[in-house]
Amino acid sequence: MAHVISFLKILFLKSIIYENCITDDAADCRYTDFSIVGTSNATLERCGSETKNLFMGPYGFQTRVTKTFSNVPPNKQLEFSIGIWKLDSWDIEGFEIYANDVLIENLLLNLNEGTFICRNDIWQDLLKPLSLKFQITGTDLTIKLKDNLNSNSWPEDLWDESWGFRDYILRLSVPCVNFFSECNYTGTLFQICQGEQSKLQNYIPFEIKSILMGPGIIVKLKGPNYFAGVLQEFTTSQSCLNSYKFPKVVYSE
Repeated sequence: MAHVISFLKILFLKSIIYENCITDDAADCRYTDFSIVGTSNATLERCGSETKNLFMGPYGFQTRVTKTFSNVPPNKQLEFSIGIWKLDSWDIEGFEIYANDVLIENLLLNLNEGTFICRNDIWQDLLKPLSLKFQITGTDLTIKLKDNLNSNSWPEDLWDESWGFRDYILRLSVPCVNFFSECNYTGTLFQICQGEQSKLQNYIPFEIKSILMGPGIIVKLKGPNYFAGVLQEFTTSQSCLNSYKFPKVVYSE
């Protein structure tokens, strides 16, 4: 049975799940947020004096940098953007990015790509921005950055070829709001995603007991069976709307 709703409006704003090192302020580059296997003594460094000069690194020798996100809101698509600093003599060895062990980017750059900005004056440097869209199953996500540098037999070090990263942003590229018929996000699901304006109708096919959504979303809801008909505005998930039928309160003097 559908339950009448007088008013339902969803505002999808900038649905960012996580961001790190998007300015040149060292306090904004939290390298401790990541698990680093490889060149573990690398922290922060700068390349040049122009904007976007700060980066986390340098790394090399097949270093793996990972971060795991739990309870990712159900959605149709995720977008991961990052800036990779190619430092010195990359030889098309490749730089890989994985989402839950699925390869989503294999970046190949040569030693002469870029300009002479920092570190040694033999090889060029380049900040390469990437924007990757992908889907996952479930609500957990691990993003892994991994290089294939310093793999030749002749002596190499981080001054010969290395990498760093900045502008690390994970967002919901197609955010959704998930309405459930039971508390704790269980029971029947009715989902409305960005761009599905046709679903913004005046009824939901069941009585809403919980709402699951990501950041940057505003849900405005009003109905005779919800909070005594008073307009509600939600900006975070609601695990259990036990009071969805508030009785009308009459005050007397």
